Amino acid sequence: MPPTTRNTSLKALQTRLRSLQEMFNDICRFLNTVEEETIATRVSVRLEKLEELWEKVNEAIIDIEMHDDYTAEDNTYSNQRSDFGNRYYEAKSILLEKMKELEGRSDTNAITQGLDLMKQSTIDHVRLPQIKWQTFDGNIDEWLSFRDLYLSLIHHKTDLPDVEKFHYLKGCLKGEAKALVDPLPITKGNYQIAWDTLMKRYNSKLLKRRQIQALFEIPTLANESEILLQALLEGFERSIHTLDQLVESAENWSS
Repeated sequence: MPPTTRNTSLKALQTRLRSLQEMFNDICRFLNTVEEETIATRVSVRLEKLEELWEKVNEAIIDIEMHDDYTAEDNTYSNQRSDFGNRYYEAKSILLEKMKELEGRSDTNAITQGLDLMKQSTIDHVRLPQIKWQTFDGNIDEWLSFRDLYLSLIHHKTDLPDVEKFHYLKGCLKGEAKALVDPLPITKGNYQIAWDTLMKRYNSKLLKRRQIQALFEIPTLANESEILLQALLEGFERSIHTLDQLVESAENWSS
């Protein structure tokens, strides 16, 4: 028993255990009232709390059983540990299933929600034409346009909670990009991890190499032509402009 609990009375430890068990009972009562429209954040918060309680209840029972004043007259705490374990696994399975259901629902409606958000945004900025929502499937050529639009419409929204941003992010990803962040549950803390994962994968040397490759893929002039020369110049300037966004200024390139 840690020094901090060794000097705690047995009665205080038992009171602490009852308090933890009551918090667990609150989660169980929530499971009986989960409705169709329950938002994912309510489920996610209780799932995190359940994990915390699992550790604290077990620690509390151990502290009681190891206390100098405790006399093991029956199997009271052993039975409590077993009962709590069974209820914990049952509660966790229900919460995980509900979370999976809500995440699946968010994947199908996140784009619609994003459109609603953008619609409100355009109202805030006078009556501008509606912006077409963009999805991203891992195609490196589409990363910059997706990144800049997402940063503007979602990521930099200070009034939008991170957990909701994560809903929008998952809803507009497909294929390879979606697979990168799918293992992460939709929680406040995981949003930044998911975004950093995408930035590390696509806002990287891979994108720089792709733009340099594009320079070498610009078709050569088969004959003298003002139109073809203009097209070549525009293609070159487009790749240079993109590289300027990714690396240092052109006069200092090492690429």
